[in-house]
Amino acid sequence: MAKRVQKGTESDRYPNYGRVAIAGLKKSRKGKHHELLTKIMEDLRTAPPGFAVRIPLSSTDNIPVLNLRSAIVRAAAKEGLPVSTSSDDEHFYVWKAK
Repeated sequence: MAKRVQKGTESDRYPNYGRVAIAGLKKSRKGKHHELLTKIMEDLRTAPPGFAVRIPLSSTDNIPVLNLRSAIVRAAAKEGLPVSTSSDDEHFYVWKAK
């Protein structure tokens, strides 16, 4: 059996992979619907009270309504923005909750 060559100093190696301090890592990720959510959140932030953002379901790449709702609620909660949602056969609606 070949001897394993170890690289790096004692403090930056594990048996198979390296180490990195958690403080230097990003704490979020870009999900697969990142662009769509960015557009929706931009419209939602600028929506006046009493108005909803109307999102055509045909523009969501066949994302199920439940997944779309979950993603929007998570993104809004991350910004501290309470939202409400609704949908019909053709559109998904999201607005700022009171």
